[in-house]
Amino acid sequence: MGLTEREEIMEIVTSWGEKAAQKTREEIAANLLREGMSIETIVRVTGLTVEQVQQLQSQLTQEN
Repeated sequence: MGLTEREEIMEIVTSWGEKAAQKTREEIAANLLREGMSIETIVRVTGLTVEQVQQLQSQLTQEN
């Protein structure tokens, strides 16, 4: 059984919202890393995984 057009639109909107929230968490984590906050604290505050925060840290290091 396929999705109705309305259900498809709602899935798209929900997906966009989730992506925006994830992007915001990543931006906050990057800012906290720049301020010298520990990875453990950033994980606790943002809900990102240790691996995600470490990846952001690596990206920031490469940028500088």
